[in-house]
Amino acid sequence: MIHTYIPFCPRDIDGGRNLGYAYNTFMEMIGEDDWACFLDHDAMFTTPDWYRQFEEVVARYPDAGEFSVVTNRIGNQVQLYTDPDIPDLSHNHDLLVHRRIGAALKEEKGIEAVEYTRAHKRGLSGLAILTSKRAWRLVGGFTDGFLGVDWDYSLRCTEKGLKIYILRGVYVYHWYREKI
Repeated sequence: MIHTYIPFCPRDIDGGRNLGYAYNTFMEMIGEDDWACFLDHDAMFTTPDWYRQFEEVVARYPDAGEFSVVTNRIGNQVQLYTDPDIPDLSHNHDLLVHRRIGAALKEEKGIEAVEYTRAHKRGLSGLAILTSKRAWRLVGGFTDGFLGVDWDYSLRCTEKGLKIYILRGVYVYHWYREKI
């Protein structure tokens, strides 16, 4: 089973800024053969059937360490979706535009998974993380902290010989530090 969770750290744990604690607490609760999908609080899936894509990719790559997605707004350029026909996409917050992008990428790319290697010299950005409890146990869980927890997990997956992937057909809208 795949469980979806928007992590939140209580204020009494490191002032509410320990994302690793929130991830690990959730991972302890799921079954040994289960997977967890963590979604940032400022992100949203753009298609109604993203869950089916995750089911298919987990069935195809059961030994993967981690999957992430493409998005409109992120520091990791490998995960950034751009479209020359949509100027300034990273500042476009019209959800209909993002839903259309998500639908088009799902249709075009499906469950295409592109391996992300250590050659990139940074981990995956964790706006959406899909990982198994088995992988989580193998790497020793998420590190405590807030920033960099996602990158660290990716790098530790690769150190343990687990492959990590970007799902090119799953597009997530991400507000990510935009000013109001």
